[in-house]
Amino acid sequence: MNRNILILTVSLFTVSAYAQNSTQNEYEEWKPSQNEYKDFDVGKYTTPDIVRNQLDINFDFRSYNSHNEYFYSDKNIEYESFNFTGNISSSFLHYVNTRKRISSLAGNLSFGDNYYSSKNKQTSTDDIFTTNRNQQNSLNLIWSNKWYFSNLFFMDYGVQSNITYNFTQNKTKNQTEDTNEKQKVFSFNISPQTGVGYGRIENVQDARQAVYIANALSKKKVLNRKLSDDELFELSQIISTVKNKRFLDARLHLIEEITTIDTFFENNNLLEDNGAAYFTTLYDMWQYGDLFSRKSGYEISFLQLPYYSYQNEKYTPEIRDIIYHSNQYSMILNFSYEKPFKLNLQHSLYADVSGGIGSSSVRNKQTDNDYENDTKNKTISATANYSLGYYPNTRTYIRVTTSQRISKYIYDDDRRFTSFYSMLGANLYYYVSPNLRLAGDCNLFYSPYRFKGYEEYQTTRENRFSSSFTIRLTYSIF
Repeated sequence: MNRNILILTVSLFTVSAYAQNSTQNEYEEWKPSQNEYKDFDVGKYTTPDIVRNQLDINFDFRSYNSHNEYFYSDKNIEYESFNFTGNISSSFLHYVNTRKRISSLAGNLSFGDNYYSSKNKQTSTDDIFTTNRNQQNSLNLIWSNKWYFSNLFFMDYGVQSNITYNFTQNKTKNQTEDTNEKQKVFSFNISPQTGVGYGRIENVQDARQAVYIANALSKKKVLNRKLSDDELFELSQIISTVKNKRFLDARLHLIEEITTIDTFFENNNLLEDNGAAYFTTLYDMWQYGDLFSRKSGYEISFLQLPYYSYQNEKYTPEIRDIIYHSNQYSMILNFSYEKPFKLNLQHSLYADVSGGIGSSSVRNKQTDNDYENDTKNKTISATANYSLGYYPNTRTYIRVTTSQRISKYIYDDDRRFTSFYSMLGANLYYYVSPNLRLAGDCNLFYSPYRFKGYEEYQTTRENRFSSSFTIRLTYSIF
């Protein structure tokens, strides 16, 4: 009996070791890194004339925790909060890229529900406990165009608009009283933009997909030679072109795409074997080889951005009706830089400096009191963002980002606000299938705030620390 058990144990161990070794070999077989095309620069790729459409449905679940400390001249406050958000949204994108014009029309419809709780400890009053339930509905539209006078000089124009309707129920409890307040908010804003710029940022993920395909086919030993740089460039442009053909039947679309790529390999006499290994490999790399955006180039532009917003707030049980109007005029100088480093890394840099003037008004209608107030302001701000992206394989994308921002607001009544913002974050994206994506991110925030009021003693200094963690599931219809 013991002998049989020993034989069975050795047999199971042998089978397990063999299976693990086979899995390891298969993993090594499909590792995307390959030295054969390491010198091909995807950053030099130029996109042919294309028109693309995309429709996404997003399910978003998010948790947020923060701990903030506020130091005032007469009291100190320690503030803790917890937030959980669920959201469903649908977005559509129409994108055109030619040598003369780059334009996009994007729309987003969103419905969300948010739960929030907080604990407020103050040195001068009782502790306050708050719970909040918020329903959010919004429609966003963005239309943008870059019209090129030459290869690099362009005119930039477009418009952004947003409509939202929110309903909130807020409950507050302390040692002396309980409150239950409801709020309805309708808002609308619109911001056209015009300006000029120099430079061009190209989408180069199709070139990266061409390298994925060539590498994978080479590993399967179905090619009789290495593709030249010119052939890789030609394959990249064929990939960009064939993706823009629209079919009501997704199966016919895929057949057309695979047939077009197969024709390229046949016409250039690249195939050693066009059997099952060739077609299954091509099919796999076609589905997963372009899931992540890759860009290359730089742009510097100068824009003017007028802005108008309207907001109406209604409160109960205390009857209040508040109407806000805001007009702003801003100018911004911005710089964007994208650089693929080798094949699996991406550098992204963005910086801007902006300034503007504006005015705002608020009218408060209450049962026993009405008032109206108008103010004017000046603003100046500067922003810098840097991201490093890493693409270990066709399904996975990891990005680390750091961001800095400083803003200053000066009002006509001598009030001054200065805010700072620092962020360090990491994102991970994984494709379960070409249409289903799982994403997660975590972020750390530090945002000090300074205020100087009318009088010398009216000063505020705040230090805000917070963190967030998000898991998101996105399904793309086409």
